[in-house]
Amino acid sequence: MLASAVIGHRGLASLAPENTLASIRMAHRYGIRWVELDASLLGDGCVVLCHDDSWDRCSNHSGLLCHSTAADLQFIDAGSWFSEQFRHEPIPTLSQALTLLSELDMGLNLELKAQTGIEYCLVIKQILPIIKTYWRSGFPILISSFDHELLHQYRQADSHQLLGTLYETIDNDWLNTQKQLRAASLHCDWNLLNPTQANDIVAVGYDLLVYTCNQQSDAKTLWNMGVHSIISDTPHLLAQR
Repeated sequence: MLASAVIGHRGLASLAPENTLASIRMAHRYGIRWVELDASLLGDGCVVLCHDDSWDRCSNHSGLLCHSTAADLQFIDAGSWFSEQFRHEPIPTLSQALTLLSELDMGLNLELKAQTGIEYCLVIKQILPIIKTYWRSGFPILISSFDHELLHQYRQADSHQLLGTLYETIDNDWLNTQKQLRAASLHCDWNLLNPTQANDIVAVGYDLLVYTCNQQSDAKTLWNMGVHSIISDTPHLLAQR
């Protein structure tokens, strides 16, 4: 099994602002050994942790990420929207996040976002050397994306990187996609996974990860179906498998 049975979604997103260093530290405080984070590019190529195309939902700033640069990060508060306790929490760069995760010896599922107007080759050109430079944890990085073409190009650039395919509804061609990518895992919406699919995926040797399950009773059902890892906003409330 690649990852732990429970993975913190965007850090520990129910207790700290998502995709921040505070959220990573909160996950570690509660004994969560793996987290899932989102990597996006700014207009100058700086790689930051952010799920959305814009700043609006999770900061005091507005506008598109592609219209911002690294110099703008000093003016963005990524914590006060969540609570006063996290006021002035910064937007972390990917290098800062990898450094912290390495210091804490945690594992990472890094989701690559396909952004409008940003070519795949630039995403890979920026992210791959950051990982090679800053990742020093004893646990691996597992890279995933809903954009399987992005993963195809990443595989061409790095033949050894662990890759995971992301789905909402699993399509009928999933096995061919796994083989073509030499993917290690398949990730899907837990609400849309059925026992037959779970059995088929596990039977051919792929790790099966699901998102975003937050209830203990549902988690037990998923583990009984053969799911290896559950990505959760409340990982501290889900008993380890």
